This record gives sequence, structure tokens and C-alpha cells, in this order.
Amino acid sequence: FTDQEIKEEGFLEYLNQVLSSGEVGGLFARDEMDEIATELIPVMKKEFPRRPPTPENLIDYFYSRVRKNLHVSLCFSPVGEKFRSRALKFPGLISGCTMDWFARWPKDALIAVAQHFLASFEVECTPEVKQEVVQTMGIFQDGVAEACADYFHRYRRTAHVTPKSYLSFINGYKTVYAQQKKEIGGLADRMNMGLEKLVEASKSVEKLSKELVVMEKELEEASVTADQVLTEVTQKAQAAEKVKTSVQKVKDKAQKIVDSISTDKAFAEVKLSKAQPALDEAERALQTIHPSHIATVRRLGRPPHLIMRIMDCVLLLFHKKVNAWVLDPNRPECMTPSWDRSLVMMAQANFLSGLQTFNKDLINEEVVELMTPYLAAEDYNAAKAQQVCGDVAGLCSWTRSMVVFYGVNKEVLPLKSNLAKQQVKLDLATAELQEAQATLDEKEKELAEVQAAYENSVRTKQGLIDDAESCRRKMKTATALIDGLSGERERWTEQSKEFEAQVGRLVGDVLLGTAFLSYAGPFNQDFRTVLLSSWTKEVRTRCIPTSENLNLITMLTDPATISEWNVQGLPNDELSLQNGIVVTTATRFPLLIDPQNQGKRWVKNRETDEMCITSLNDKFFRQKLEDSLSLGRAMLIEDVGEELDPALDNVLEKNFIKSGSTFKVKVGDKEVDVMKGFRLYITTKL
Repeated sequence: FTDQEIKEEGFLEYLNQVLSSGEVGGLFARDEMDEIATELIPVMKKEFPRRPPTPENLIDYFYSRVRKNLHVSLCFSPVGEKFRSRALKFPGLISGCTMDWFARWPKDALIAVAQHFLASFEVECTPEVKQEVVQTMGIFQDGVAEACADYFHRYRRTAHVTPKSYLSFINGYKTVYAQQKKEIGGLADRMNMGLEKLVEASKSVEKLSKELVVMEKELEEASVTADQVLTEVTQKAQAAEKVKTSVQKVKDKAQKIVDSISTDKAFAEVKLSKAQPALDEAERALQTIHPSHIATVRRLGRPPHLIMRIMDCVLLLFHKKVNAWVLDPNRPECMTPSWDRSLVMMAQANFLSGLQTFNKDLINEEVVELMTPYLAAEDYNAAKAQQVCGDVAGLCSWTRSMVVFYGVNKEVLPLKSNLAKQQVKLDLATAELQEAQATLDEKEKELAEVQAAYENSVRTKQGLIDDAESCRRKMKTATALIDGLSGERERWTEQSKEFEAQVGRLVGDVLLGTAFLSYAGPFNQDFRTVLLSSWTKEVRTRCIPTSENLNLITMLTDPATISEWNVQGLPNDELSLQNGIVVTTATRFPLLIDPQNQGKRWVKNRETDEMCITSLNDKFFRQKLEDSLSLGRAMLIEDVGEELDPALDNVLEKNFIKSGSTFKVKVGDKEVDVMKGFRLYITTKL
């Protein structure tokens, strides 16, 4: 229980009663005391079997157990008048407690703590120098404690350093050292990279010059090869062109034949279309005749004369022999029919199919002339044939149609003969064309192969030209880079060495810088100068590497940041800049002693509009604190007095609890997430 948790002085009255008499009057109601006494009866009987369980004995036993088991640890700060006035008002704080006065840590303890925390921390120095750093840290803490007393005597201003300040000093040293080493290491890497690039450029120029000589030789050989292939391509192209010309002649010849055939064929089709009705009629007539009809006619003992004449016409169309032309005594106007030959023809198995597949081109003038007397007879017509011999009446129409067809076909037959001859010529021309085309294809294939070889040679040549040109450009660029940076090479080399030396001096520079961040805040400018001078002297006395004329402002910040601070309202004097560095760089949250509100205006301008501005008297203070923590926003607590809200203790001491990938902090009795970006500023006018 610390004095920071005392919000009202009445709290101490209860503590005074507990410390003095072991009880608090009126703490429990009568019914509560009866309940406590009832529950203690079996406990007291077990411990004191012979003691009667009267109410007085039970209450006395209860208070004895409280005094035995209740342990109170009080922590009071001796700073200020409060502790003295409280000791006078509540004497139990002195008479009822065992006093344990915590003085500042001795120098040996300070050195041991620093040794513990820096033992595993890697520093670019020898073990002896690292041990001197540990010793110096203890001396700094002890010296600042003495300086606080001197500061009070000289300026009547109280400043304190605590073990928490020392631990913050050690942690700050580790943090700032790692940051500075990373930053300077990055700059050194850039310088070394630049030097490596210069060396690489020099080597590349030498390598490229050798490659360019080889490329020029290859380019010359590729040019000769391309010229030779071009000559061969020209010869192949000329030969292919000749073959192409001859093939075109054959094509033209064949095309003429095709055109002639097409013309004759079209004329023949026009002519034959006129005979198409007769052919259709003949086809229909044949479809009416069946094998049974032929068999019926063959069985006729005395067939009608018209049937015999029709069969004579069929014999003539099939170029079969007929009997000698003798007038029929029964029909003087007609010839004697060749019925016996007709029976032989009809007896053939393929007679009917022969009619259907009859080759009409075999009909000639002689056949038609022999058929004329038959066709001229009055009764040689389809109607009469239907009456006389209905079974084979279709043959009558068929024979007439064949004669009609011949009348048209006799003009087409010469064309067909000519077409056959032309087709033979066309076949010969086509064969010749195929042979010529094969020759042309072979020539074109050879030409394509040579052309591909030529294109490949040209591509190879162009690739060599491009590579050579690229090589020249690279040589030119690298040479220009080397020439342009020839003066920078020495400077970069020196700068790289300087960075390396600067890393070696970081052990002392960071020691001075973090001491300034941890301890110099409460002091004025004159006292800061005195402290820094004494620290620098101590560091150099112990041979810890450090920079000559070290400027903490340039070490811990940069000109761009300072300019930004000036725009935001921070004065440009050395004290204000140092205060700005302490506010932004120190590991602990800053308390700004700001009677003129300069620091408050600067903080408000520096942070965004989302910064939460509040005071300890704000009734929503706890809620605003929790919101700022959980949302990662800045928070400004204005015009605090001598006491702070106990809810701020864990936040100010950064007692953060890691939970997974996030941190939590206990504000009062509630755990709140601490998001990245949370910053706390406290101002006072005291």
C-alpha cells in the first residue's frame, strides 16, 4: 500500500486503528459479527478445547487471528510536508510499524545491476572497455544523485533520481545504441556498396573490352556467312522462278482444256435436257413391266401381231438379228415378225434388267431407219398396245422414246466423243502439271530452307550487332561512371573508414547521450552543461572511445526534424532543442514543467487532431485514458498538481503485459490493450 493510493486522508484513520489496536471500530454490523462468531466456534474449539465459546471470547479470538495473519506493508515518500503531517496526525504509522528506510543504492550495487543487464548485450568494443562502461554507468547515477542535492542548494529546486531512473538509463543505452549502430551501419553499407560498384564497373569495362573484340570477330564471320547464303538464296530463287513459269504454262494449257470441256459439256447438257421428257416416259413405261408380264407373253401360243412387232423393235435396239424382211401374208403392210428370236431374247434372265440399263448411246441411224416402218404403222401406239397387250404395253412407249432420244442424242454424240478426247488430253496435262508442281514444290522447299538459313544468318548477325552495341553502351556508361566518380572514390573510402570508426566510438557517444536523456531533464541549461562536462571528463579518463566535440543535438536528431519542430512552435535555442529531444527520444513518458505553455502549444501542433487532451479533474479521465491506449493515440494531461491519479502508475512505469502479439496494461482493476502509437504527455505549471 503506497501513499499514491491515498485519495482521502480518511483512509489513514482506518490504518491508524488497525496499527494501534488491531481493529476498526464500527467496521462490522452486529449481525455480521454474530455470523463471524458462529463460524469461528468449531475453529476455536479445535484450537482451545477448554475455552468456553462465549461471544466475548469468540470476538477476542477473531481479533487475535486478524492480528496474527494480517500483514501490512506501507510505502511512504519522505519528500514534502505530507509525511511529517501524517505522522503527527496518525501516530500509529510510527509506533505500530517497523521502519525500513530505503536509501539510494550504493555504487557497488549500481555497478552490479549494470553488469547484469549489459552482460549479454553486444557492444563494438573490447571487454575492458565494456567493463569501464559498466563502471561509468554506476558513477553517473551516483554523481547525479549528488548533483540533485547541489542543485537544490543552488537553485532551491528539488530533483530526484531513483533506481527506476537508473534502470531506464540502462535500457535507454541499449535501445539508442542499437538504433545508432543500425543507422550508421546502413550508411556504411551504402558507402561500401558504392565502392564495390566502382570496383565492379572497372572490372566490367575490362571484361567488356575483351568481349567486344571477340564479338567484332564473330560479327565479321557472320557477315561473310550471310553474304554467301544470300548468293545461294538468289540462285535458288531464280531456279524456282523458272520452274514456276513452266508450271504456269502447263496450268494455262490445262485450264484451256477444262474451259473447252466445260463449254461442250454445258451444250450437251442443254441438248440432253430436251430429251429428258422422253427418257422419263421410257423410265415410267419400264416400271410398269414385271417379270410375270414377260412370262405371260412368252406363253402365248398365237401372240397379237402388234406384240411381235414391238418385240422386233426391241431386237433392233439391242442389235439382235431379225429374220429377212419378207412381207407378212397375213398383214401385207407389215414385215414378217421374228417371234422366235424374240422368245430367245425374252428367255434370258437379264432381259428386264437389260431394258433398265440399256445404253442409249448405242442407238444409231441404221437402227432408227429399220424401226421406221414399224413405228409408221397406225396401230403402233401406246393406246393400241394397251388394248392388245396390256402386260407389255410399256415396251411400245419405251421403243418410241428411244427413237425420240436418238433424235436429240445424235447431235450430242460428236460432243461426247470430243469430250472423251479432251478428257484424255486433260489427264495428260494434269499428270504433266502434277510432275511440274512436284518439281516446283521441291524447288520451293529448297528455297525455303535456304531462305531460313539466310534469315538465321541475318538474325545471328543482327544479334551480334545488338550485343556489340550493348557492350559499347555498357562500356560507355561504366567509363562515364568511373570518370564522374573518380574524385568521389577517395571521399567514399574515407567516409567508410569514418563510419567504421564512428561505430567504434558509439560506445562512449551513446553513453553520454542516454545519460543526458535519462538525467538532464529536470536541470537548467547551466547545470546541464556542468553535468555533461563532468560526464565527458569521466568517459575520457576511463579511455572509453568517444567523439571529439560531441554535439548531442546532432547525434540524437537531424536538421530536418529540428526545422519541423521550429515550424510547430518550438523555439530554436539550445535548451528548447534539448527539451524537444528529451520529450521525443527518452524511454519514459515526459513531464513538461511549462509555466508559459510553450511546450503545450508545441505538443498540440506536433500531434494530430486525434490527440486526446484532458486533465485529472475530468470526470471521463479514466475512459479517455483507456480509449487512447486501445486506439494507439496520443494523450495530453494538462496542468497536473503534486499528486497523480493512481490509475496512471502502471502506464507511467510501462508495466505492460504481453498477450499473444499485443500488450496489455492494468488501469485500475481493468486490463486495457496497448496499441502501437500511444504517447503520453504530462504538463504542469508548478
